[in-house]
Amino acid sequence: MADKLIPILKWVGGKTQLLDEIVKRLPKEGFNRYFEPFIGGGALLFYLSPENAVINDFNTELINYYNVVKRAPKTLIIELKKHKNEEVYFYDQRDLDRSVNYAELTDIQRAS
Repeated sequence: MADKLIPILKWVGGKTQLLDEIVKRLPKEGFNRYFEPFIGGGALLFYLSPENAVINDFNTELINYYNVVKRAPKTLIIELKKHKNEEVYFYDQRDLDRSVNYAELTDIQRAS
């Protein structure tokens, strides 16, 4: 069996620490399609790695992030490399969604 995938981001309320207990409660015969109504960091999705999955979340920016990862991962990586590991820069980025220019950012910039 291939190595298990791990979440690509941390999310409040993540299921990583609960995976063993959750997996024990899943049907032994498996399933044809996996539905994740609150994807968050995706711990269970990545652990199970189902062939046929549907994900959702109330947080539209989180869904944008997963869509960008799916559709333009290389472009996202290029955009992510532009970021700086500096305190002031971090807080400026964190507050971007409250700025008047936020609507002008591309999906990739918002995901980054």
